[in-house]
Amino acid sequence: MLYVEESPSTAVVHDDSANLRTVSQAEAEAVQALLFSDTRDRVMMPMARRSSHPYIETRKAPVSEDLVKRVVYTYLMDPATKQNAHTSRTHGLKLDLLFILDLTGSQQPYIDSVKSSINSICAEILASDHVNSAQPGDLRVAFIGFRDHPPQEDSFVTREWDFVSDITRIHANLRSLPGADGGGDGPEAVTAALARALTMRWRNDCNRVAVLISDAPPHGIGSQGDYWPYGVPGVPDPLDLAREMLQKKITLHFVACEPSLSRFHNALDFYRGLTRITAGIVVPLLDARVMSTCIIGSALESLAIQDLINEYRETLKELVSSRDPSLVVKYLHALMRVRGRTADQLIMENIYAMSDDRKENVEIWSSARSLADAKARLESYY
Repeated sequence: MLYVEESPSTAVVHDDSANLRTVSQAEAEAVQALLFSDTRDRVMMPMARRSSHPYIETRKAPVSEDLVKRVVYTYLMDPATKQNAHTSRTHGLKLDLLFILDLTGSQQPYIDSVKSSINSICAEILASDHVNSAQPGDLRVAFIGFRDHPPQEDSFVTREWDFVSDITRIHANLRSLPGADGGGDGPEAVTAALARALTMRWRNDCNRVAVLISDAPPHGIGSQGDYWPYGVPGVPDPLDLAREMLQKKITLHFVACEPSLSRFHNALDFYRGLTRITAGIVVPLLDARVMSTCIIGSALESLAIQDLINEYRETLKELVSSRDPSLVVKYLHALMRVRGRTADQLIMENIYAMSDDRKENVEIWSSARSLADAKARLESYY
């Protein structure tokens, strides 16, 4: 599994940029100046506290190096992106948006937040530059709810409400969601829900985004109190499911309901590795009232990635043919800054401490063949 890792801060791209047909000489010189200055920006960064809760918003901002990293990763890992499927940014994009909701006992505030904000979520996505459409069919919404497997939970494992575009039907589906209840040992039927996501009726001609919302890990990753410490028998490996999502061009984002999620051993690093496979992100959520911001921001970032690939496809083709991916990221990021390129991004305060060990953990989870392989590598590493 390829992922575009950060190159050392001293690494500078040295190019004969005249060989790039899509970059002018003036732009090439400005790019080189930026690369030598090694100036950086990040979407997720420590920020001054404005309230008792971490700062988070969705807005247009200069394209961050983190977003460029996901652009390059998506381009390299999905051959279909190289086929110029969307010829122009002005044509607008379509989106299938799947909510994967934890319906166990602790989740009612988050379920209520999705219900109360669904109108604004749909309206903001449809009005964005990426979609720019008054046609409801350009955005479809579906839901999967999950609890746990028996004997830990006897009501249901997963339930699903397939894609619809009419806002009245979306509201009807939300009203039919069961209330938060049940759950047993801590880990929940996350993997079963991911497997169900792959069988939903996704369209072929649109962008596909799944947003998983939970405060619990799946079974089998080594979290404490797990009734199935090696995974639920007969349920696929979640790492395999993420790779299948990548093949089907489904971007998986995870909204981590904190502080509960971080109390589980391995959970945060696992989810970071899992979403990384699909070029998704983990969004920390400490306040259910900003749920809509998390969902809108993660969806718009996925659309921004597709737009940037469409716009810079020829430059990407030139760059990746002879350069290490980490250097492609640096060059493309500098080029976008020279051109003043902005994009819708989720700007958030980083509440997580990322040590070198934790970075290694994430790398292990994202590159492991299976949960068993990941746990063995983690045990060997420590």
